Amino acid sequence: MRRVILLNPYSAGSHALWAEGMAREWPAAAARCGGELEVEVFALPGRHWKWRMHAASMVLVERMLESGALDRRVDAFVVTDMLDVAQFRAALPAGHRDTPVVAYFHENQLTFPPHPERPEMEWDRHYAWVNLTSAWVADAIWFNSHYHRNIFLEALPGFVSRFPAPRPKDVASRVAAKSEVVPIGLEEDVLEAGKLRHTRCFAAGSPVVVWNHRWEYDKGPAAFLSCLDAAVQAGLEFRLAVMGQSFDRVPSAFDEMKERHAERILVWGHQPSREEYVEILRSADLALVTAHHDFFGISVLEAAAAGLGIVAPNDLAYPEHFGQGVLHDRDALEGAFLNALVRPPEGMAEASGRYAWGHVAEKAWEAMNRVWNGRA
Repeated sequence: MRRVILLNPYSAGSHALWAEGMAREWPAAAARCGGELEVEVFALPGRHWKWRMHAASMVLVERMLESGALDRRVDAFVVTDMLDVAQFRAALPAGHRDTPVVAYFHENQLTFPPHPERPEMEWDRHYAWVNLTSAWVADAIWFNSHYHRNIFLEALPGFVSRFPAPRPKDVASRVAAKSEVVPIGLEEDVLEAGKLRHTRCFAAGSPVVVWNHRWEYDKGPAAFLSCLDAAVQAGLEFRLAVMGQSFDRVPSAFDEMKERHAERILVWGHQPSREEYVEILRSADLALVTAHHDFFGISVLEAAAAGLGIVAPNDLAYPEHFGQGVLHDRDALEGAFLNALVRPPEGMAEASGRYAWGHVAEKAWEAMNRVWNGRA
């Protein structure tokens, strides 16, 4: 029996879905592949992300010690990009410092896009450097998409060159050699929702357009609002289901959206339960995606799995999910959205099926065995 401890310093959104799915599905996938696996999870609430990168490693080691989790053999630690791996190794008891550590990159602070609605400020390179050192000292790095892996590796040489000499050499090639792609799995509820679209919670009427992302600038709310306004100007009818988690600072586009499109809004705000969220997805028609940033795009994949038509840009991680043919140049998104309100695009549930947790967990089990075999 192999034993893995999974550390999730920022348990919110896709980070939380990933940890829950891995804990539930990974042992079953190992059993299907002829192995045995025990997974134990330690998590911290999803807030104060900068402080998590500074202190989560020490806090989580303390909690593992207090619980007795380190009294037994651990075959691997799987941690996220919100944890400083170098600090984590140093904080571990001496008997565990040689245990393999896999760093799972949901995101990275090196290629995160700048805020388009705030004055440009001097970039704090510290958090990108933490991501780099974590990748440098981890035994393996798993990225959630090929797009994410590629842009991180491409950015590393230029990033390192901005520091004084002497600098570490061949950083990108060293990270690339021990990295691969292990995506996030989709829950069975959204996959089943795509098969049950004949039952809807909305009355018949104009198409229901979905927003199901965080209420933050990098998901492109201003561009989303601009497309809605263009549809009204074109005399097209639609209704809105605006979901997703909001924080202390909400982009102004949401207030403007609520004011200008009040009579079209069916749903507004974060849903109190996963069941209600999936029910709304299943009952909607179209997902308009205007994000400036998506290293993976789980909300887009969930919408596709639930059977919605997708109008999305042909960059970021989306082409590896859906192919280029059904996506659009950014300057053509508005026109594509207007056309979709008249002639709804076909759903892409089939493309999402390969991200079912069963497939993804088996991929993770194979990747974990490559780590163990490399350490033999």
